Amino acid sequence: MIEHEKTCRRSDTGRIKLSPLEHPPKVEGARDPELATLVATLSPAHYARYLTTIAAPTTRHSLSPEFAAVMSFAATELAGLGYSVTRSPIAVGDGRSENLLAHRTGTGAAPRGLVAVTAHLDSVNQEGRSLPAPGADDNASGSAGVLELGRVLAGRDWSNDVVLILFGGEEQGLLGSLDYVGGLDTETRARLRAIINMDMIGRRNTAQPGVMIEGGPASKTLMSELVAAAGTWTALEVTTSLNPFASDHVPFIDAGLPAVLIIEADDRANTDVHTAGDVLDTVDQALALEILTMNLAVLAGHLQNPPSTP
Repeated sequence: MIEHEKTCRRSDTGRIKLSPLEHPPKVEGARDPELATLVATLSPAHYARYLTTIAAPTTRHSLSPEFAAVMSFAATELAGLGYSVTRSPIAVGDGRSENLLAHRTGTGAAPRGLVAVTAHLDSVNQEGRSLPAPGADDNASGSAGVLELGRVLAGRDWSNDVVLILFGGEEQGLLGSLDYVGGLDTETRARLRAIINMDMIGRRNTAQPGVMIEGGPASKTLMSELVAAAGTWTALEVTTSLNPFASDHVPFIDAGLPAVLIIEADDRANTDVHTAGDVLDTVDQALALEILTMNLAVLAGHLQNPPSTP
């Protein structure tokens, strides 16, 4: 979550009014056997390795060598899975950071749809750049989720294209996502059918495991799909909001694209964000994997269906 927005959290109803998406009560739908096979390939061990590696450095400040080193780790992992990986420089103040983009081309005839799975890799300590910023929940949890979903999706062919993105500069003002969205050409914008951004998916702040799904006007169908998937595939309690702010889904939404933020429920309760206390031991990996299950169920539909299908 962007640093200067920390005091205005999604669950702080005194600062931000939630506009819930209308959706039916949670009901467990029929589970597709093929999708069940795919969901079963999500691996707690792989997710734990990604999470541990990303959260290991003292900081992942956008301008730090540790940030660059973790980006290199992610690039190596995704290239090894068969993705075409590029690292795109971005300006952060007087310095340079980067975004990582990993593409995989679908097997369908052009024009294919495009699905994006994103998270910010950088971390920050609100008291100063020189202080520890392990950022285990914010946002090693989401970045590890991108890698784990990328690993699972690489295990089969899909009709449509997928791009996995790890952003830099989020904590300094969504700089990585602003740069990416600003550089999209008309053809790519037209092909984007779903953007799922994960930011803080690993802190259990509520008695029942929960998730917030946040989007804008163009995101309502995607949000409804995620709500339905949560009911079918998980035990998650879902809250929705149509007031997007403070994470990398916002530039996509501002451009009229179907983007959502996936974030742990009641994130206001996580007082370790942007402090030295956001450490690995506080991350509930079972919650994160439940959230990845929901996301994967929806991503699979968008990757397999023809581009003409909403």
